[in-house]
Amino acid sequence: MATFLLILGLTYAKFKLALSFTTTDITLMTSVLGSFIILIGNILNNKILVEAGQSIRSAEFGERVAETTQAVIAVQAELVKLKKTLEQNDKGPKKQV
Repeated sequence: MATFLLILGLTYAKFKLALSFTTTDITLMTSVLGSFIILIGNILNNKILVEAGQSIRSAEFGERVAETTQAVIAVQAELVKLKKTLEQNDKGPKKQV
């Protein structure tokens, strides 16, 4: 769930807020998120939260989030191209049968 929300937030920031992220930025954000979850887990004495935070904070998790975010951005760019092509085809002269 955290992965989905992170990817959704990054995609929103990229397209709506016109922000640009590198893999290093995304890795840093996942590390901060993991550390925050670990802190909450330690405060609440919740071992499950601590373990979840440790897995989120791992470099491997950050790389997977970065790859997934890049894939989502690529798909969205292709959808924008397709939409423009369809709009141009709709504006073109109509052929009679």
